Amino acid sequence: MVYYDIHTHHLPVHPEDAAIVNSLVPTFDVGTGLFRSVGIHPWYIYNVKEQLAELKRQVSFLDVVAIGETGLDKGAEAPLDCQREIFRASASLAENAGIFLIIHCVKAWDELIASKKELKPRVPWIIHGFRGNATLAGQLIRQGFYLSFGEYFNPGAVREAWPGRLFAETDDREIDIRTVYRNLSVSLNLRLEQFAGQIAENVRDILHLP
Repeated sequence: MVYYDIHTHHLPVHPEDAAIVNSLVPTFDVGTGLFRSVGIHPWYIYNVKEQLAELKRQVSFLDVVAIGETGLDKGAEAPLDCQREIFRASASLAENAGIFLIIHCVKAWDELIASKKELKPRVPWIIHGFRGNATLAGQLIRQGFYLSFGEYFNPGAVREAWPGRLFAETDDREIDIRTVYRNLSVSLNLRLEQFAGQIAENVRDILHLP
């Protein structure tokens, strides 16, 4: 059984598991043979023009299957207008490349939903590390978002996302993706194999795997 980590900053603990390893532009340090996402995190915006140029360059690499993490964070030092510029450019790159978007969002849910309504993306938008409640989860799912859950999560939100809008991740935490799977499956009162099978189907859908 393969375990899929949709967003991580670490190499997989078990080589047989699949992971989308995050690279913050302009780094390129995760090695070859892995899926990779590239993005400009709202915490690390320092030169919009240079960072966007590097992001455009790296999107063409064959191992890049997603853009992110990118997003909106009202606690970040970068002005929200600057974050919006990078987020919109990142969403456009994802759309043109036909790859999904991994989103970091903190206290900017209304702005994020408004962006989705305005841009009308065809590619999946996945909110990573979601810890919100079931009400917010339901609202986001109705707007077409996907949710990814890690070490900490609200069980009600997980139930809202199950089955077809749910992914699992480790992010930057020192936790095995297999532990995340077990915790999420328990919260849903499901057998681990049933949970893992659905996650595999969800991943195949967004990665266009057979």
